[in-house]
Amino acid sequence: MLNKKRDDHIRLEDWHTHNRFCRHAEGTIEDYIKKAIKFNLDLIGISDHFPYEYLRNSNLRIEQVPFQEYAMRLNEVDSYLSSIEELKLKYKDKIQIRTAFEIDYFRSHEVDLEKEFYSRVEKLDYILGSVHILHGRSKLFAFDDKRFLKMYKEYDSIDNIYLEYYQKIQNMIHSDKFDFDVLSHFDLPKKYNKRAINKDLVMNEAIKTLDLAKKADLTIEINTGGLRKEINEQYPSYEIIEKMHELDIPILFGSDAHHPNDLGYKFDKMLKIVKKIGYSNLAHFNKRKRKFIEI
Repeated sequence: MLNKKRDDHIRLEDWHTHNRFCRHAEGTIEDYIKKAIKFNLDLIGISDHFPYEYLRNSNLRIEQVPFQEYAMRLNEVDSYLSSIEELKLKYKDKIQIRTAFEIDYFRSHEVDLEKEFYSRVEKLDYILGSVHILHGRSKLFAFDDKRFLKMYKEYDSIDNIYLEYYQKIQNMIHSDKFDFDVLSHFDLPKKYNKRAINKDLVMNEAIKTLDLAKKADLTIEINTGGLRKEINEQYPSYEIIEKMHELDIPILFGSDAHHPNDLGYKFDKMLKIVKKIGYSNLAHFNKRKRKFIEI
């Protein structure tokens, strides 16, 4: 939980939150907004998962993962967006609210996403780009779902999962059809304390990915959700954040909240870390436009 007795001049904004629309988080959108106000956050981003459902009739075989448990339905998207707009008006004098989606990247289905998604893009303040699912050796592999941990054994080494993950992110960044603003939970494969064995090999691939993110002028999220997981470390690691600062890559904070009490999780701790590394501001989005706030 966020320390409510923080200095008043420090603005804290949570850009990565989920709610019961996605089927694996607790609480309504309004529950999160009310708790954000109680926690004295300056801004909350509502950023639930865009449906995987648009992939249902494709050759990707998305049914190999329980995608219905990962995101809202396609017929709920407009209700999700209109609900946020209503709440923006209701709470406009108490907190800033931003509208977003977290969207998973699938290289072979950019056109399918375009049909279902980009007609709604004008309603968004930012887009989180993510990778949660890899192709695996035998079938699709939701590597951050504990039920798929046995599939780690199909890889010769955990390093190969990291390499596949970073290469998929690189494809996402290279894509001229996949439009996003913020790269989420950058080293997510470590979630279940699955650390790289050949650290230099994996770090080199991570740095290659960071170089691409810099060239694309992306923002990278400091995600405190990892501090609630087995890895007990934010995404990305301290070492990667140092490299991000060296490359002058903008950052913002996200709790990856799946319960209202997760909002602003360990943000005070993260402020100390990023300031120690050398960051003096955080990115801030409105209508897909980025500016910066001092910390």
